[in-house]
Amino acid sequence: MAAKPLLLIALCSFLVCGGAGRAEYYDQPRELDITGPYIQPPSGMVFPENVSAFQRTGIVSYNSERTEESVDYLLDAPDKKIAVSVYVYPVPAELGELAKALSGSDLAQAWDMLGEQLYGEEEQAIVELHPGAEVVQEGETVFEQHGVRYPGALAVFHYDEDFYGHDTPVESRLYLFPMVAGKWMVKYRVTFPQDANGAADVDAFLHGLAWTIRGLK
Repeated sequence: MAAKPLLLIALCSFLVCGGAGRAEYYDQPRELDITGPYIQPPSGMVFPENVSAFQRTGIVSYNSERTEESVDYLLDAPDKKIAVSVYVYPVPAELGELAKALSGSDLAQAWDMLGEQLYGEEEQAIVELHPGAEVVQEGETVFEQHGVRYPGALAVFHYDEDFYGHDTPVESRLYLFPMVAGKWMVKYRVTFPQDANGAADVDAFLHGLAWTIRGLK
């Protein structure tokens, strides 16, 4: 079924205008020195010092309102290392206007289309940053909490990089969940050596870090 004119106009407006936020972005991201659980003030997302076997290693804020931040975790075991970065940031500002203009199935369709657009941009950025990167898997994924399933997208890449001092073939995963609580994006970047058998540890992390974003059930 063809998209309705209003939906097409709204989507075209978003894609042309882009998703610039209103916060003042720092020239250089700022590292935060936090002891104990860290709560991102605007979203309410809580980042404990430890998640499963992973230890928090850094917190970075990108703008003055602290609406866009990333938190790094590391599993540092004798037989493997797995690095995880979790990003929480607002959906593009234009989506708020889009939500006011559309409702019901039109809004759901718009969110799906824009989610694909944002996912494609993230995927392309990884390929450009790591020449020779190969996409070995991509598709849909879900995050489930309190009986609610939040849809997202997953891409798995293989490439070589300097991973903690060793030139290593790595597996790098991108998880992207758009429209969390209607206004937030949640992104995971997970990297580990291809021979590390890290899938179970990654699953433990993903299930161990609860989403505490305001507005969720």
